[in-house]
Amino acid sequence: MVLEIKNVNKVYPNGTHALRGVSFDVKEGEFLVIIGLSGSGKSTMLRCINRLHDVSTGEIMFEGKDITKLRGKDMRQVRSRIGMIFQHFNLVPRKSVMTNVLSGTLSRTGIFKSICGIYSEEDKKKARDYIKIVGLEGKENHRADNLSGGQQQRVAIARALMQNPKVLLADEPVASLDPATSHSVMQYLKKVNEELGVTVICNLHFLSLVREYSSRVVALKAGNLIYEGQPHDIDENWFQTIYGEEAVEVTIN
Repeated sequence: MVLEIKNVNKVYPNGTHALRGVSFDVKEGEFLVIIGLSGSGKSTMLRCINRLHDVSTGEIMFEGKDITKLRGKDMRQVRSRIGMIFQHFNLVPRKSVMTNVLSGTLSRTGIFKSICGIYSEEDKKKARDYIKIVGLEGKENHRADNLSGGQQQRVAIARALMQNPKVLLADEPVASLDPATSHSVMQYLKKVNEELGVTVICNLHFLSLVREYSSRVVALKAGNLIYEGQPHDIDENWFQTIYGEEAVEVTIN
């Protein structure tokens, strides 16, 4: 197991109980998708895994080590092994694709060298390789804000890969994209998973994407884990249990 989530609770200062005793394991090389309504705890779960948020109680074991109590340098080292991409890309709009991708080396390059654009030839080669992997070869010098939304998300994937992550977290990576572009981004995430062996944990809304790309599914509802299993086992009854009786499934073709 690359990750073990053990009885994790998260209560925010305002009293919101975002996660309630959540436990599940993640095997190395999996493409795990977390589903559920908005507010179910999906994003909180990812942010607890990469330590953007502290858990209230419980343990998160990463490569056999409880990371919930780590601070300072130890926490930064763990976070460097857990890449993350976000719904809104979080790129520097006026910087080039190459510069944005190279910024993924910040944890080992340092702020000064990063600001001054001082990168090793090895890192530059890796950046070019990852840009090629996500299908953006030839756009290294294009400004990020001149790219389409799907292309920007692929830059974000390449940037995360520069960390040499063991696990890649993707928080609603296609929520801001149109259907055709959504498939493109998901295909590149799957490519990273299968060809580079990176474990992917991804939050998604659309079950059509879940069934096509995931190897296993975890469902959260009001902070509780209510389903864990295969994507194709989510029938109409499970769909209504997870999303509510009046919910209607929307398919992305």
